[in-house]
Amino acid sequence: MKGRDMWVFGLWLMAASPVSGGPGRQAERNSANPPGRRKPAYLEINLDNRTIQNRLRTARNHSIINVFAIIEQAGKDRRIQGLLVNAAGFSADRAYMWELRAALENFRQTGKKVCVFISAADLDLYCLASAADKIVMDEQGVLQLFGYVWGRGFVKEALDKFGVGVRELRCFEYKSAMESFTRNSMSEADKKQYGEYLDDIFGLTRDTIVKARFQSTEEFDTVLDSEYLFSARSALERGLVDMTGRREAVILAVNGLAETEVKTWFRYGNPGTSLITGKASKYRTRKGGIFSGAARIAVVYASGQTDLERGMAAGSLEQTIREISEKKSVKAMVVRINSPGGSAEAADYIAEAIRSARERMPVVVSMGPVAASGGYWAAMYADHITASPYTLTGSIGVIGSWFFDKGLGEKIGLSLDVLKRGDHADLLSGFILPRRDLDEKEAERFHAYILDLYHDFVNKVAAGRKMDAAQVQALAQGRVYSGLGAVNAGLIDSIGGIMDAVRTARSLAEIAPARPVIFDEYPKPKLIDNILTYLAVSRNIQDSGVFPGADALETLEDLRYRISSNGRAMPILPLYLE
Repeated sequence: MKGRDMWVFGLWLMAASPVSGGPGRQAERNSANPPGRRKPAYLEINLDNRTIQNRLRTARNHSIINVFAIIEQAGKDRRIQGLLVNAAGFSADRAYMWELRAALENFRQTGKKVCVFISAADLDLYCLASAADKIVMDEQGVLQLFGYVWGRGFVKEALDKFGVGVRELRCFEYKSAMESFTRNSMSEADKKQYGEYLDDIFGLTRDTIVKARFQSTEEFDTVLDSEYLFSARSALERGLVDMTGRREAVILAVNGLAETEVKTWFRYGNPGTSLITGKASKYRTRKGGIFSGAARIAVVYASGQTDLERGMAAGSLEQTIREISEKKSVKAMVVRINSPGGSAEAADYIAEAIRSARERMPVVVSMGPVAASGGYWAAMYADHITASPYTLTGSIGVIGSWFFDKGLGEKIGLSLDVLKRGDHADLLSGFILPRRDLDEKEAERFHAYILDLYHDFVNKVAAGRKMDAAQVQALAQGRVYSGLGAVNAGLIDSIGGIMDAVRTARSLAEIAPARPVIFDEYPKPKLIDNILTYLAVSRNIQDSGVFPGADALETLEDLRYRISSNGRAMPILPLYLE
């Protein structure tokens, strides 16, 4: 051989040697791990409330998209063969639980496996867990399958005892936001509309669980109505869960799903709640770099009462939406609305900002657990509205109230004497509350004012949804709907969660499915919001930024808010318990 040929032949021998790590070593590796048989890796997602969901009403930034993006990414990640979802101690609203369940179902459709660990679980958390291939329950856990309830508290008699009078300025059958202060029980209209809502969401939950874990609806009904409370042992015997225990049981369940021992773990969420050793690598969403060609989608959170300064802080949020729409780098916007309404003015600020933004980019609304009354008003101009089947929406209507002194001043030794110029100049005169009720002519004027605002609401919905005003009028009158009812009525466009909203926004913006996306979330969290979020989790405050989970303190806060808006027509829902 010539010198050059000898040199090439020597390199070939070195490469072929197993010791050298060349083709021989590669063949050895391929033999141990043939194509399609790579060592399985699992991702542990810890659903602690601080990581997943901010449930405090006063905090304005409710980042929820990360966990959905992580699950979607893991479904496409060739390294990840399955998920372990640690849901011990997790609580959230039903709409959010539904979105998580849908994300897990989509993940399983890729051919990968899911194991869910629960401890104390109710019907909603069990419904979420039923999406898994295996459910493991803590050996000291409890399963409470009580069903669904809807109701509200009534404080009329308490206000009577304090000497507080209340006039309900109501024009519409279903607009019941003041009943807590004027009645001792639900009206027939409220029983009808919320009964239908309850039928919709309970039927969906029952059908979902039956399909996943039961032989028949009759068997489910027996469990719910006759057994309903389960220890870990009885849940296992009943076939409601697949294994009981803790870390060892979870690892055994995962190894069974993988059909081999899983040694490679990634984790997402609070490591302090991990079921796996600290050796697990942190799993992150992929960030698009400067040269990645990623498209930017803005995700805007509009949570809490429609108020200019409190709740969703519409005064500043409206400006944020307009500023985002001016960014050439942003291709689409998703607005997540979670609101029971409040001020019509504040709701209209957001609605008009969305309508303006649509001139420059697609805007899609994702409705959270509730986007009704003023919350629906804020959404109505979007290119597309999607909601979960559990979302409480609609309630196109307005209502007012008049709180007045009906003996309160006398009880605490206060009196008032006034001079006035103008027949109605003394309407707001009083120490704590106006000193008198409206007379009948004044009440008529307030009703006319309410009707003006209502017709404005109806006409705006008709324009935004491209419907006839008469058609909207037939759906309005303050009536609430589930997401299922709303899509059938044409008030929203589709059933889906925030990732479905993102997919719709991508399509409208003509962003190629294979193109990576960066999510820019707004408004940016402030230090005080982060502190309040931590305190909310520490105290286990069950408040979604809207009205579910109400207690006595929330009732007082709601009363204060309505008194501060005395005489104003408001698109707002009642305070309710579930």
